[in-house]
Amino acid sequence: MSGDGDDRLVAACENCGSVYAALEHSDGTIRPIGSRDGCTACGETAFTPLPDFEDDSKAAGAGDE
Repeated sequence: MSGDGDDRLVAACENCGSVYAALEHSDGTIRPIGSRDGCTACGETAFTPLPDFEDDSKAAGAGDE
């Protein structure tokens, strides 16, 4: 949580699939961080939260020789 009741997440535009860091507000709306008008690619205002994921490259030893 960001401290103001909003959850940070990663979300995809429901129209074009562009992915954004976003906030989910207490009323359930999702807005991209830094873009109050919606998707910067197509203007859509509906977003779908993406599942949480981890960067497995460190855990898998990527780059170790």
